[in-house]
Amino acid sequence: MRNIDEYVKNLYLTDEYIIKNPSLHEEDSPWKISKIIPLVDRLIGYINKDEINLLDVGGGAGLILNAVSTYIMESCGTKVNKFAVDLSPRMLEIQKKMNPDLKKALEEDIRKTPLDNKEIDLTLMIDVLEHVPNPKEALEEVKRISKFVIFKVPLEDNLHFRTWNFAKRGDLRQRRIETIGHINVYTFSKLRHQIEKHTGHVLDFYFTNVFDHYQNSKQYKKWGRRGKLINFVSANISKLSPKLCSLIFTDYVMILAKCY
Repeated sequence: MRNIDEYVKNLYLTDEYIIKNPSLHEEDSPWKISKIIPLVDRLIGYINKDEINLLDVGGGAGLILNAVSTYIMESCGTKVNKFAVDLSPRMLEIQKKMNPDLKKALEEDIRKTPLDNKEIDLTLMIDVLEHVPNPKEALEEVKRISKFVIFKVPLEDNLHFRTWNFAKRGDLRQRRIETIGHINVYTFSKLRHQIEKHTGHVLDFYFTNVFDHYQNSKQYKKWGRRGKLINFVSANISKLSPKLCSLIFTDYVMILAKCY
C-alpha cells in the first residue's frame, strides 16, 4: 500500500469512502447519540455559559451534530454555534444540508486547523481517532482548540481479532484499512494513556456494550451462527466485566476529557 497518510487523504478527498460506505453509517446514528448524551449531561455542569461553540469532527451525515446541538439548546436553553471539520468536501456538503445554520464548515485536517486557541467549548470526536495518521497530532490540536472533548472509539486490538487476522495472514486488518479506513487499533488502556498524555484529564468513561445494538440491527439477521454466538457470549461477558470483554472480543468506549 502507498504511504498511509496519502492513502487516508485520498480516501476522503475523493468519493472513495462514500462509495464504499454510502449510508455514512447513518443507521447507527440514533444509537451513537444515545451514548453521547449521558456525557453531554455530565459536561453541562462544567460549562456555565449562555452560548457555546460545538465542533463535530468527521461528522458523516451531520445527524449527530444536529441532535447534540438540539439537545443542549432544549435541555439547557443554551445557544449553540455549530462548527464542522472534515477532509471530505462532499461530506461537508451533506453536513451543511443537515445543519444549514453551521457557523463554520472547515475542509481541513483535524491535525492542523485555523481555529483559535480554546475557541471551541466541546469537540465531538465520534469514530474519528482510528482513522487519523499520527493520532498524537490530532489529540494535541484538539487540546489547543477545545476545552472539552467527547470521544467514541472502537477497541479493535483484542484477542479474537488478532487470532483471526493471524489465521488470515493479515487480510482482515488490510480489508479494514481499505474499506473503512481504520488505520489505528486500540485497547482501552492504550487509548486512555494516549488521551491523557496528549489531550487532557479523563473525567468520565464507559463501555457501550455494543452487542445489544448489533442484535437489534437489520444486519444481524444476515449474520451466520458463529457471529451470533460470539455476539451472545460477548454481551454476557460485557455485563460481568466490560473491560475484559473488550480485550477478548471488542466493544466501543465513550470518553469525556477536559483539555488542559
